[in-house]
Amino acid sequence: MARFQKIEDLMEKSSKNPKLLAESINSSSEGIDRISYVPDDILHNILSSLYIFDVVKLGILSKRWNYIWRTMPYLHFDIIRFGNERINRPWDWEMVKTFNDFIHWVFISQCANNLVCFKLYCGNLFDEGAIFRWVRVAIRRNVQELVLSFGPTEPFELPYCVATSESLRVLKLQLNGAILKVPNHMGFSQLKLLHLVGVELSNEHLTSCLFSKCPVLEKLILGDCTFGTMTVLDIASTSLIYVSLLNYANYAESYSNCNIKISCPNLKVLKYGAPMAKNIIIESLFSIEVVNLFFFDAHGLIKEIGMCVLKMIKNVPSTSALKLCMASVSGLYNVTHGLRNFPVTFYKLKSLKLKVAIDDICMEVMMLLLKHSPNLEVLSLFSDEIDGWDENWKLHEPSESFMCLESHLKSIKLAGFKYDDNEMELLRFFLKNAHVLEKLIIVWDDPADISEEASEEVLKFPRTSSHVVATFLDVNSKSRSRYRYNVV
Repeated sequence: MARFQKIEDLMEKSSKNPKLLAESINSSSEGIDRISYVPDDILHNILSSLYIFDVVKLGILSKRWNYIWRTMPYLHFDIIRFGNERINRPWDWEMVKTFNDFIHWVFISQCANNLVCFKLYCGNLFDEGAIFRWVRVAIRRNVQELVLSFGPTEPFELPYCVATSESLRVLKLQLNGAILKVPNHMGFSQLKLLHLVGVELSNEHLTSCLFSKCPVLEKLILGDCTFGTMTVLDIASTSLIYVSLLNYANYAESYSNCNIKISCPNLKVLKYGAPMAKNIIIESLFSIEVVNLFFFDAHGLIKEIGMCVLKMIKNVPSTSALKLCMASVSGLYNVTHGLRNFPVTFYKLKSLKLKVAIDDICMEVMMLLLKHSPNLEVLSLFSDEIDGWDENWKLHEPSESFMCLESHLKSIKLAGFKYDDNEMELLRFFLKNAHVLEKLIIVWDDPADISEEASEEVLKFPRTSSHVVATFLDVNSKSRSRYRYNVV
C-alpha cells in the first residue's frame, strides 16, 4: 500500500493553494459554509465535468469534501492532462506507471458502487489487459456511461462483461483506426447510445447484429469509421431514432467499396457527412423529421450523387428539416434539369438549408425545392464563392404561384454574402416575392465598410411584406457588427 500513499501525497502537493480554495468554497456574506450543505448528488453533478485528479484535491479541505470525492460517481481519467498539469513529468514510463497507480488508488479508495460515468483517455500506452481490468471494475460498479479512447496495436475485442452489462446506457469507443470485434453472444439490453470513432468495422454479420440486436438502442454515431473489406453496412433497427455517419478524414476508398443500407421505421434524424458510398439504400423511414446530407470528395461524382440524393429524398417526404451541401444541389440539377415533374412534394417541410452558388444551376434547384415545399417557413442559404458566375444574371419571376412565398415563408438567413451583383439580385427577389416575411438575416463576408454600404442598398429594395425586420451581421468583425432595421 506504500505506493498508494505516495499517490495521496502527490495529489495533496499538486494543489497550488488549498487554503485559498477552501476559503473560496466556504466564503459567503455571513462567513457560513453553504456549499458543503448542498446535497451529495448536486455536488457530484457540479463536479462531473472535472478530471478526477481535480476532484481528489477537494478531499483535503474537510471530512465532508473527502466524502464527496470518495463517493464521486463520475470518473474521468486523461493521461495527457495528468502528465502535463498534475505531476509535470515528461512522457516516460515512470509517468505511465504513476498514472496506472493513480487509477488503482482511486478505485481502492472509492466507495461509489454505482458509477454514472467512467471515461478513460490513455493513448497507446497501456496494453489490453490493463484496460480490461479497469473496465471490469467499472462494469462491476454498474456504470451507466463508458467512454474509452486509446490506440490498440491489434484488433480490440469488446469485453464480454460490457456486452452483457445490464446497467450500461451509453458506450463511446475511439480506437484510432483499430479493428473492433464484438462477442458472438451479445446483450446490450439497456444500451441507448453507441458512438464509435476511428473504428474499423470489418465483420458484416457481427456489425449487423451490433446495430439490430440492441433492443432499446436509440442513437448511433459513426465518426471517421472505415469498413475494411465489408461490402454492406446494414443498419436495421426498430428502436433507432438518430443515425449519424460522419467521416471528415475522407476515407473515400472505404466508402466507395461499401453499400450503406438504412432501414429504421422509427428514425427521426439522419445525418450523412462522408464520401459517396457505392450505394446508399434507405427504406422504411416512416417517421423521419431531419435529413442532413454532405458529401466529401465529390469531384467527378456529381451525377452519381445527384441520383443518390434524388432517390433518398423521394423516400423521406415526411421530413420537416432538410439540409443539402453544394454537391447535393449540383447533383440534383444534373438529374432533374429538364424534368417537367419533380417526384416528391414536401408537405411537412418547415426548414430548408442549402449551400449554393448564386448561379443558374443552384438557383434552379432552390426554386424547384421552394415550389415543392408549400409549407416552408425557414430558408437558410450559404453562398459559396465560385469563379465564372454569369454576368448580368437575373432571377426570373416565377411563372406560377409558390405557396410558401405567398403565405408561409417567414424567415430567411443568407450567409457568406459578398456584395456581388448576383447575391444582391437574390435579396431583391426575396424582398419582392416573400409576402409574409418577418425576418431577413444577412451575414456579410466582406469588411465592415463594404457590408455597411451593402446593407444600406438592401434597405432601398422594394418589398412586399409590411413587417419584415432585417438584421445585418459582419462575420469578420470580432464583435460581429449587428445592424437591425425595420424595412417598412
